[in-house]
Amino acid sequence: MTDIIIVNWNSGDYLYNCVQSLLGKKNESLIDKIFIVDNNSSDNSLEKINPNTKIEIIQNRINNGFAKACNQGFRLCKSQYVLLLNPDAQLYETTLNDCISFIDSRYEIDILGCQLLNDEGNITCSCSRFPKAIRFFYDAIGLSKIAPRIFHPALLMTDWDHQQSRKVDQVMGAFMFMKRNIFERIGFFDEHFFVYYEELDFSKRLAHSGGITFYNSQIKAIHSGEGTTSNVKDFRLYLNLRSRLVYAKKHFTLTGYLFVWMCTFLIEPFTRSFFLLFKGNFKKIVQVYKGYKLLIKTKN
Repeated sequence: MTDIIIVNWNSGDYLYNCVQSLLGKKNESLIDKIFIVDNNSSDNSLEKINPNTKIEIIQNRINNGFAKACNQGFRLCKSQYVLLLNPDAQLYETTLNDCISFIDSRYEIDILGCQLLNDEGNITCSCSRFPKAIRFFYDAIGLSKIAPRIFHPALLMTDWDHQQSRKVDQVMGAFMFMKRNIFERIGFFDEHFFVYYEELDFSKRLAHSGGITFYNSQIKAIHSGEGTTSNVKDFRLYLNLRSRLVYAKKHFTLTGYLFVWMCTFLIEPFTRSFFLLFKGNFKKIVQVYKGYKLLIKTKN
């Protein structure tokens, strides 16, 4: 009934805990396959996974990036539904059953997201809106952090408490429950995105085809939110900024793309440094400039 895709890269104990949350008795009849696509991890995260007939591990010799690894998994799926799940996420006993029951009753929904709770049990922001160029400017100069209800962030809906169920533009790829037939309609993730923005681009293409993404606040899962790039913040910044520019070039007008490019290169590095300097976080300032150094070396 459901295939699950988990992309792993040095996830440590997160991967083990994630998989264990899937293997309960209540999910036994709901899960057909769990595909773990490993992007050449150098830790022992795969070694901790106990053999199971439902688990298939695909080991890449290099880090192919998130989008390409997801596509490797998507192409193997044969079930009616596909759940894209981060290794730092865990399901509750009823999460999967609740998703299937809900989407079965709402034929018009193509992608379903749920309420994600952090390790302390607090609701985290997991839905995004399709960005506009001007909102990247709000982010760049800090207005979206100071007054998010007035100056909406470009992506993450931090201006909304995520306590109500509603149609949204995009749900976070940490938990993305989908009908498999949408791949036949719009294709897979765009592999020009190494990581970040690939699910946003995917949701944008789905919306253009008339598809619907829905967030259900009554269905819950855990998302620790550390991610696997938390210890390489300069590299994470580089990847995020690069994907932003790729998205802007693909979906904005030339004027819009150039505006985002200007915000990214001519404004944001200085505002980021200013706020970090104000906080006395000098180490992160170094990481910002290392991230931008990587970005400058890359053709966008």
